[in-house]
Amino acid sequence: MFYSILFPAEEQWEKPRKEAAPDCFRDLYLDQIFRPILNGSKEYGLEGFFYTPLRDGDTITYRQKVMRELEDDGLRGFFSDFSQSVYRLSQSTEAIKKSLTSENSYENHYLTKGRLLDCSDSYCTELAGLTDRLRGRTLCSDGLRGFMRYLAAYTGTEAFTELREQIGRLREQLSSVEYCMLIKNGVIRVRKYEGQEDHSKEILRLFDKFRQGDGTNYRRKLSEEPSAQHVEAAVLNMVASWYKDIFEDLDHFCSKYLDFIDPTVARFSREIQFYLSWLEYIRPHREKGLPFCYPKLCESAEHLYDRDGFDLALASSMGGAGRPVTNDFVLNTPERIIVVTGPNQGGKTTFARAFGQIHYLSCLGLCVPGREAAILLFDSILTHFGREEDLSTQNGKLQDDLERLHELLGRATSRSILIINEIFSSTTLTDALLLGGRMMDALAKLGAPAVCVTFIDELAAHGEETVSMMSSVREDDPAVRTFRITRRPPDGLAYAMHIAGKYGLTYERLCERLRGGFYDHRKGG
Repeated sequence: MFYSILFPAEEQWEKPRKEAAPDCFRDLYLDQIFRPILNGSKEYGLEGFFYTPLRDGDTITYRQKVMRELEDDGLRGFFSDFSQSVYRLSQSTEAIKKSLTSENSYENHYLTKGRLLDCSDSYCTELAGLTDRLRGRTLCSDGLRGFMRYLAAYTGTEAFTELREQIGRLREQLSSVEYCMLIKNGVIRVRKYEGQEDHSKEILRLFDKFRQGDGTNYRRKLSEEPSAQHVEAAVLNMVASWYKDIFEDLDHFCSKYLDFIDPTVARFSREIQFYLSWLEYIRPHREKGLPFCYPKLCESAEHLYDRDGFDLALASSMGGAGRPVTNDFVLNTPERIIVVTGPNQGGKTTFARAFGQIHYLSCLGLCVPGREAAILLFDSILTHFGREEDLSTQNGKLQDDLERLHELLGRATSRSILIINEIFSSTTLTDALLLGGRMMDALAKLGAPAVCVTFIDELAAHGEETVSMMSSVREDDPAVRTFRITRRPPDGLAYAMHIAGKYGLTYERLCERLRGGFYDHRKGG
């Protein structure tokens, strides 16, 4: 039987989820990706689902199929409306329930009981409306198809049918209630209507002669309840004394249907927002032509790839100003480690972040940046990015790097994803070569997929497990970065002289300027 739109079985749903963001979030800029999503859907409490990557390929496939089907704009609109309405009804009902069951509540009156009746009526209407909208439509994903089958069975039960009949009967009874109010000197008296003259009709008739046609309607619907609830509640209590049978039926209804919302329906209305919020987040990127795909899930790292992948956080930060450069990666056995070298500010770290993002997002069951991809079902993503020195430890940066690297390797397995960015930059080249070589030995022995961004070109030729990739520059102007990361051996060039020459900062030009011959690099002389 259907239980959750995020998990194919109840026992999977019951597994604990993380309450805090994983350690890799900051380094991979995943916090920047999920922050607007979670802020925009705060009422649904989706953090645990986004903070807990899956290890089960069947559950990931289950989510992928649901999300793929929800890419249909019309279908997504139906479920979005349903989700928002039912979830807000469930929240309102919880508040009403507290008011009606609390001994010290000032809200335990017929006004609140009437709201419970309204909520239950709206709930039944929403369920019937979704069923009508999707009647005759074939759903393909196990998740959505399972929910609609559950909904059909649930709305066909005797209990649900009785709920609707009770609502209809109470509505009819309450619509027959008629009463008069006498308001005098701040005192309200209520009595049963017994054919007294309706003065409101007479007032409308008298003033009708002054009507000059239909004017603009300036009335607007208030989002909040009126503040004179205590007056309304007191009036209703007096009305109830005249219509005891009807209001006793309302009392009985509220006692019986205090928990009228089905838990599975309420759970669906919350969890479907996991898909809807992600599709809404990536919609502007798709409109700009950036590709997204549903990756293949691999139990081993024999053949991993992503074509036209990109850093989603970078794409989001650009807004409408442009689109990021896309890049590929491919790892075929025995390849495991991508070593990225090249000039600074060339997109190396961005490439490494994209590698980590794609794996993390894939194991949530989401569509990910790229035209097509195959990713490893990892057990953890471990990152080593630069940190400011912690003065309280009295350690230097090199010692801090080594301690963090030791901890990372101690936690890693062959199914981990490792991303190491610009390590050993605080020591001499000789020491960096020695330490970098030992690090590569450890990574090769581990056998886990890894990306290592480094200024040490020699690491790119460590062994058969290593793939060398380089950030590129324009051939006609090496000072300009293309942000393309291509598979090729390092060229050993730092390109610093090209940048210095572009801005008139070479040794010769500086000497010329100091001698009094001003050099304008924009004019070339």
